[in-house]
Parts: sequence; structure tokens; C-alpha cells
Amino acid sequence: MSGEVLTERIFAETILANGGRLYRVGGCVRDMVMGIAPKDIDFCVVGMVKKNFKQLFPEASECGKYFPVFWLNVDGRRCEVAFARTERKAGSGYKGFKIASNPKITIEADLFRRDTTVNSIAIDCLTGEVVDPFGGVQDIKNKLLRATGPQFADDPIRALRLASQAARLGFAIDADTLTLASAAAAELSDEPAERILAEMVKVMQAAQAPARFFEVLAQSRLLDIAFTEMAQLSREEFALAMTRLDAVANVTASPKVRFAALGLTLGPEGLACWNKRMTLPGDWLQAAAAAGKVAALLEHPDPEKIAVAIDSLRRGSLTVAEFDIVSQAAQAGIPALEPFKTALALLPGAIPAELQGRDRGEWLRRKQSTIIAEIWLDKMDKEATQLLTQRDSV
Repeated sequence: MSGEVLTERIFAETILANGGRLYRVGGCVRDMVMGIAPKDIDFCVVGMVKKNFKQLFPEASECGKYFPVFWLNVDGRRCEVAFARTERKAGSGYKGFKIASNPKITIEADLFRRDTTVNSIAIDCLTGEVVDPFGGVQDIKNKLLRATGPQFADDPIRALRLASQAARLGFAIDADTLTLASAAAAELSDEPAERILAEMVKVMQAAQAPARFFEVLAQSRLLDIAFTEMAQLSREEFALAMTRLDAVANVTASPKVRFAALGLTLGPEGLACWNKRMTLPGDWLQAAAAAGKVAALLEHPDPEKIAVAIDSLRRGSLTVAEFDIVSQAAQAGIPALEPFKTALALLPGAIPAELQGRDRGEWLRRKQSTIIAEIWLDKMDKEATQLLTQRDSV
């Protein structure tokens, strides 16, 4: 097949001619059922051995460490191709599984090992037949997340994925499935921090309501294990943090800015402890720390504090515009800084040429305070006028 443009049809026909069957599986099938264009296409090969597959598709690159998985360009896009397999719990953690992959494993057996029913659906690439042995299509219609089987609790990361799916899909969770998630607590504490962090990153990148991720973990008594610093907040602080997070997520898709909203509640110590346990993305950590620091500085704003805040944001990971997104969406009671920044940007060119060194800096500070004070008073006057107008119209 090397050198040819491989279409999904040709791919499936080639697999069939050599005794196998090709299926679309996983999230791409779920998205298709939901009427969403899938970002990635994952395939599952049934009834074929790896050696034969490599002979047919020498351009495929193998990436599976514990079971056969390949990357292959299909219809011009890089796709994951896995061989049907089963998993049996034989030890602790995500490495504690006995994995079997052979031509006798059916597509139904492969689907059974998956986490939730909405991800346990396959489509035959030749016939278009939907293989749905666990009722995943109906669960999608009902917007319900349900464990494919009791083996859900075998891998503690599935509990995190359940919370992630709830946040990203906006689905409710079956009560029995939530109980299975809670049963993963003992093993979750032994999971590598990077696996836990990876699920949160997906949520911050894609979920419309990322707070649901943390709320589900709290509901299943896993928040203290996965994200200790969030669990240590008081009930009121946690509720406020979640409200602010979703409010910011509602106006920006930037995962960095979304995460920065948590800095308003956690503070520098909480963020530092979190980063010590699991290394957070550097720009996320810096942005959240800056958001908390500036918000604390401007709790009782005045012209001098506003100037300091703008200057500190100019040098950091969180821009003035991004801080405004966080503070305004979170209704933190802080004036938008962008108008002040715009006015101050004109100042450097106006500094008298004869001023040097300390005099130059002192002149600039005085001018900054004057300009900010003027904008501040104008803002207060407008707000007062607006309140009076509203009162008079009642």
C-alpha cells in the first residue's frame, strides 16, 4: 500500500480480504452519534495478527508498548489503529492488567473493556452497522454516563475520566457508576501525578463547564486524593471557586486564563503546594498566581495600586486584557484595567527630555497617578449617574 492514498474504504476492504474486520471505535463514534464532527478517528482491527498487518501497511508506525497500536494516515489524517484486546485485573494500578490480543477476540469483547457505555460503541467501516452491545446510543440520547461493566473500578483513572466526560459532555452520571468511581479511591492515590493532571488539562481545554470535573470528584470522594488543595477549601470557598471558574470558561476557551480563575481563591500557598505535588503547566501556574496577587492588591483599589498592578501584569504570563477577563467574569469587584493601561501607554513619549534618572521615574509616577485618578473619578461619576437614572425610572 506504500505510496498510495489510503482511504478508509480501501483500508477496510484490504483488512477484510485478509480475514479481518475494521471498525471505528471510541470517542469518534460517540461524537458522530451526537452529531458532532470528530476531531480524531480511532480504528479497531478484529481477526488479524500484527505481522500480517505490518506486511499490508508497512508505512504504519507502531507505538503500542503493551499491545498492538499503530499510527496510520487514512484519508490524509493521522489515525490510531489498535487491535482488539481484552483486559483482566491482575495487580494494582494502571499497570496491573493482563492484556490479551489475538484474532479470536471479537469487537464486542473489545468494547466491554472500555470505561463508559457512550465510549463502548463501534461502527463497521464497510457496512456502517452500529455495534452497541451495552446501550451506549440510548445513553447518549438520555445524556447519561454509565459504566460499561463492574470492571470500571479496576482502573482508578476511569473515575477521573468519568468526571472529565461529565464536564466535557454535560451528561448526568448513573448512581451505580458513581459508586464504582468512589471504590477507586485506594488505588487512585498511587497513580502517577501526570496521569491525573492529563485529565484536568483536557477539561480546561475543552469543557464548557470545567467546574463539573472537580464537583464530580468531590461527590465521589476523590477530590482530596486527586487535587488536595481544592479539597482543602471550605465549602463556601470551593463553591465560589467553581462559580468563578465556569464564569470565566463561559467567555474564553483559553485553558491558561480558565485556570487563572482558580488563583482568585487558592492563593499563592495553595498553588505552590499543588505545583509541588504535580508539576503544573508553567504559564498556567504563573497566570493563576498573578491573578490572585493582583486581585488581592486591588481589593481596595486606588490610583497607585492600579499603576502597580498594570506594571506587574506587563511583565508576567497573564496580560492586562486576560486579567480583565478573569476579574470581570468572576465579578471580583475590581475595575477593568485595560482603559487605564491604554491611557498610560502614551506617557513614556511625553517625559520631558531634560529629566534623567530618578527624576524621570518620579515624573512618570506622578503622571500615572494623575491620569488614573482622572479616569477613576470619571468612571465613578458615570456609575453614580447611571444609578440615579435607574432609580428615577423606577
